[in-house]
Amino acid sequence: MYSETETTYKLNINQMAVIDWDQFNENFQYYDKSIIVEIIELFVEEYEQRISALQKNIDGHDFTSLAFNAHSLKSVISNYMAPKALELTSKLEELGKNQTPEGLNEVFLELKSTTWELILELKDYVQKLE
Repeated sequence: MYSETETTYKLNINQMAVIDWDQFNENFQYYDKSIIVEIIELFVEEYEQRISALQKNIDGHDFTSLAFNAHSLKSVISNYMAPKALELTSKLEELGKNQTPEGLNEVFLELKSTTWELILELKDYVQKLE
């Protein structure tokens, strides 16, 4: 089902895995590599803007926008089978919906760290595909 390169990559990266690589490979198994790369590169390009928007929402106590932007990021992250990042965006979305400022910064900081690890894994994956 997986090429030798994909199987080797999957075995090597599981030590740092923010991404569930079995699920990721299943999710993208019918896509051409160029499409996968394009989808990943778009996420990487938009990442800073998305994180900055969330920070601005938190700083401005704009809970409506926070819930919307967290939901939007959650939708994008769901493509990459990254359960911890998905869980954190869900928490952030709920805090925004419930207009709960307690814990926002902690969840956001953990989300930033986890999504940065996701970005690094995706960049590494793209590099190995090319």
